[in-house]
Amino acid sequence: MTEQPTFGQCPDGVERRIRPGAYAVIFDAQGRFAAVRGINKLFLPGGGIEPNESPEEALSREVREECAHEVIIGQFLGSAVQYFSESDGSRHWEFHCSYFAAQFGVPLDTEPEHELIWLELSEADKLAFDVHRWGVSKMLP
Repeated sequence: MTEQPTFGQCPDGVERRIRPGAYAVIFDAQGRFAAVRGINKLFLPGGGIEPNESPEEALSREVREECAHEVIIGQFLGSAVQYFSESDGSRHWEFHCSYFAAQFGVPLDTEPEHELIWLELSEADKLAFDVHRWGVSKMLP
């Protein structure tokens, strides 16, 4: 079994919330990748996996909500873990992230929850999490 890459640290002896998630790595014809703007942070499209939901189902739902587009899910790129804490130290998280190559499908007649941003590869450091930068890197030759 291959060990998953891990980013960040969780302080010893603290309770952490485990959250599985699924994310899309989508490139456009100019070689830029899709990101969504949350509150003051950029993320890859995707998000949390609900109980009884597959990663692919969660990814489809999240992209529809966040970007107001259907998504065409391609190859599974890999999974990794990101530890982080709230800025005030009140909560600690363990994200188990699955990444998929994807494309946007047809636009939906709904308002997106987030602003879609196209980033150059040189701007990957603008993503909020190291694990998302890792996901983007899985698409590079």
